[in-house]
Amino acid sequence: MLLSDRAGLSLKWCFHLVDALRRNGLREAFISPGSRSTPLTLALIRHPEIRCHSVLDERAAAFMALGAGKERMRAASTYTPAPGPGPGPASTSVSAPSPSTAPASPPAPALFVCTSGTAAANALPAVVEARMSGTPLIVLSADRPPSLRATGSSQTIDQIKLFGEYPVFFFDTGEPSENGDDLLRLDRLGWQAVFYSVSRKGPVHLNLPFRKPLEPNADQIRQCVETIGKRQHEEIKTVPEAPRPLPKEIITLLSRCRQPLVIRGSSHHDARSLLAFCDEAGIPVLNEAGGQSDDDAHIHKVTGSQNTAGKQGKTGNPDPGTGAHVPSFRTNHHSLVLQGDRTLNELSPDLILRIGGDPVHRSTLQALADWRSPQVVFGDHADTKDATLSATHYLSGGAGDYDFSDPVVRNIIPDRSRQWSRYGKLWMDSVRDTIRRLDELLGNESRLTDAHVYAQLLPLIGARPDTLAAVSNSFPIRDYLQFGPQDVVQKLPLLANRGASGIDGVTATAIGAGLAGTRPVVLFTGDLAFLHDASALNNLMKRDLSLKIVILNNRGGTIFRMLPFENHDQNYIDFFETPQQVEPEDLARAHRIPFASSDTPDSLAPAWKSLEAHRIGILECRTDTEASMRLRTSLS
Repeated sequence: MLLSDRAGLSLKWCFHLVDALRRNGLREAFISPGSRSTPLTLALIRHPEIRCHSVLDERAAAFMALGAGKERMRAASTYTPAPGPGPGPASTSVSAPSPSTAPASPPAPALFVCTSGTAAANALPAVVEARMSGTPLIVLSADRPPSLRATGSSQTIDQIKLFGEYPVFFFDTGEPSENGDDLLRLDRLGWQAVFYSVSRKGPVHLNLPFRKPLEPNADQIRQCVETIGKRQHEEIKTVPEAPRPLPKEIITLLSRCRQPLVIRGSSHHDARSLLAFCDEAGIPVLNEAGGQSDDDAHIHKVTGSQNTAGKQGKTGNPDPGTGAHVPSFRTNHHSLVLQGDRTLNELSPDLILRIGGDPVHRSTLQALADWRSPQVVFGDHADTKDATLSATHYLSGGAGDYDFSDPVVRNIIPDRSRQWSRYGKLWMDSVRDTIRRLDELLGNESRLTDAHVYAQLLPLIGARPDTLAAVSNSFPIRDYLQFGPQDVVQKLPLLANRGASGIDGVTATAIGAGLAGTRPVVLFTGDLAFLHDASALNNLMKRDLSLKIVILNNRGGTIFRMLPFENHDQNYIDFFETPQQVEPEDLARAHRIPFASSDTPDSLAPAWKSLEAHRIGILECRTDTEASMRLRTSLS
């Protein structure tokens, strides 16, 4: 084969795979530079229906693809793939979802593409998070041909199953071929990559070896683009699967319980059917996921502080004492409520439905371990968590896979609503009292604490209800839920990497979500997480998104102060808190990003408003570490 023909074949091979991915729903690609991935990069950037983003750092690129996948899944959370095609061109189904129930676009993973060697290894943290959080992600790694492997050739490592057992599907394509069966196999591979990533809820890794030369000529590129143009009409149409009936055993538990409780972790997976049932039945929801969709149940104010909110169901529920309607409600302040033993006992449920993964806070996890009641865990994906080992029933499939609108289920409500409302009112009263104490503590603290940041900024951010709140792990996610005003936190959708719960890739994940969606993003992150992902800021001002980054700068990893160290000596400071001396303003200036700062409660709002005119900006909040820690423990 002529060398020029080999380059053309590699390009044709990549165009064929890329278009198969596109016909199955892929629309977003994050590409890191490299030589061995040249055919893949050219195929992607010349495809008319795939939006490509250039990202220097492979780790950041992989997390951006992860964030894009999370946002696409949120936007299409009711979609379920139809059975896939055989080993040939994809066929179309006979019907499509009705406009009233189908999302605007099918769920699809985003693509991360890189060259060979350690470039691919940089994607491991994002692959782990995708698997542990049940997020679709596709990794395409270019590779050296077999003749160069295990020879010491430059940038050559063993990439076969590089990510171990974390991918839900792995495939090595072998070198490009003109054989018709091999091209048909690529058609099926494009379907497999998207279908397995969505249906099995996790990352897919495709490894593609290429032999030099890698650079096609202009005629070869033009021919591939023309071929793609002829195939644009070959869209795959899908239909959603009908929801499953709730198992009889779970229906029986619901029909007999007096104090049911739903605990919703931060997962982005669909739960609207269950939440609608809770709204109508008056079942309290400890909700850490915020608002997940435009038709999520509406916020209803609870009497008391401005920081409180509940959720009004369609019909409301009678207060057993007064006959007035008591709405069901969702709260993010449950961890503060559950810190007291007396409250923990008074609020003990006799049935718990758990969705969206484990809760964030230690007090809630401890309550799950202590409460002696049936606990039903809905398995959003294969790695659904139960760290407390307290589940008594495990359902295969997330809450969105089950039909809570079934008359058999809804008919339970008239018989149980009075008892359920009494239990819901206990929660409402406890939350109201806790929030009043929190308001008093915040009002009496003159120094800027982490709690002030959430209490003051979220009402300003919530003025735009389409905003996506992205929150880092460690203290930010805990404080966001503990101190964020309930009427805002329960309204804004939340993005958090709670699969592996690491602080790596936080900024990149938020950027990816912003690029894949249409809503503005506000990221709350700690100073160490911000520095850990500083490479994601590269070319940020040139990217098409709206992003504000709020840095809670307490000069180190103060969450380690929650550990039972006897003293905070220099070894503790150096190896646990790891204080840093970087000025975020200097990083912002280096990347030409608008910047503002605040170090008092009174300066927070003006600093935020100074950035509102900018599409992208960074707000540094210099919080008092000691005052923040004291406030966190004052409510226990």
